[in-house]
Amino acid sequence: MPFAHAPFARTRSEHFLKQHTEIGLDNSDATIAHHGAPVCDVDFYGDAALADPVSAYDRMLACGPVVWLEANNIHAICGFSALTRSLRNHRVFSSGHGVSINEDVNKLLIGSTLNSDPPQHDVTRAITFAPLTPKALEVVRERIEAQAEHLAEQMVQQGKFDAAQDLAPYLPLSVVRDLVGLGEHGKNNMLGWGAATFELMGDPRDRRDTAIADLKELRRFLENPDTLGALSSGGWANRATALGIESGMDPARAAELMRDYIAPSLDTTISAIGYAVMLFAKYPDQWTKLQNDRGLMRNTIEEVVRLNTPIKAFTRYVTEDTEVEGVALAKGARVLMVFGAANRDPEKFGDPHRFDIERHARGHVGFGHGVHACLGMHLARLEISSLFNALADRIGRFELNGPVIASVNSSIHSLTSVPVKVKG
Repeated sequence: MPFAHAPFARTRSEHFLKQHTEIGLDNSDATIAHHGAPVCDVDFYGDAALADPVSAYDRMLACGPVVWLEANNIHAICGFSALTRSLRNHRVFSSGHGVSINEDVNKLLIGSTLNSDPPQHDVTRAITFAPLTPKALEVVRERIEAQAEHLAEQMVQQGKFDAAQDLAPYLPLSVVRDLVGLGEHGKNNMLGWGAATFELMGDPRDRRDTAIADLKELRRFLENPDTLGALSSGGWANRATALGIESGMDPARAAELMRDYIAPSLDTTISAIGYAVMLFAKYPDQWTKLQNDRGLMRNTIEEVVRLNTPIKAFTRYVTEDTEVEGVALAKGARVLMVFGAANRDPEKFGDPHRFDIERHARGHVGFGHGVHACLGMHLARLEISSLFNALADRIGRFELNGPVIASVNSSIHSLTSVPVKVKG
């Protein structure tokens, strides 16, 4: 439920505690305590928040723009303005110490583009981003659009399908895996390795051992000298490693660049597509509006990604004592950057839970923000727009045909089942 922010005449802590009471939550859930931050009772990685992250976001925002998550022993920045200011300040809020909540996991991930700061970040990003620019993607546009047309026709003929299982993974798995070109073994394991990486960015708890095993398998793949020889000659991974070696990296370091294509290129797009179909089934007027005006496609994608926010949160390492919204953050601490909450902050997005494809949604943080804006966002937009243009040409209406089931991952918000039937 949307809520209104009261004037800031009182201290921030008093203001947000009052607000917490006004929306009907027990004050015991938001005690003013930790370095000026209200204590929020949300367990960000617990079963309830994994099943329903939106309710967790609401509880956090009701407490304040920066909260202390006692269950997770970490400060969380959830307000839009506080989050975006902090993300732009990469000198103080560092990714170079890793972005997982777990320090042991960070030791395995530091050095990738995501887990680095400028200037190192800028060097590796320039290499891996080259085939993902809008101009470069024009080369593969026709292929992606043709596959989207084929898939849409198949779904119409079936009449009933699971959007999360039959529709959402198709383009990433049939086109993008080939474009990355990790060889047969890498291709067959990309999805699992990506999911494991995202699990370990957060706190997977009883899923940890499985995720660690998958991540170790990825490390063996990257460290195997035979891996480079098995890469597809025209693939993005081969190009990146070759350019890395040419720039002076040793082959082992250059092979690490492949990680930039493994985690972000599949899971987040799959998540957004499944979530979009659920939204269109629940709000058929928005589907009709898009069918009648394809000029709304880009804004539709931004609104879907805002509401879904595939990557719920990453951490940053605080490099010096600082203060955010009156909350003291100590040097050496970690802080959770909650993208999903910021995208539903009513101070930025009025009536934030409403799905409105005409909303001015650009500026959301569903694709990240600052120097770490999503490497594959232009590819994701191309895949999603191609697919929904093809579907809009053929399908007049989506209807839910069973329960929507959320998947379980500590960092990715996605759906594992969205059963629908379609009408022409």
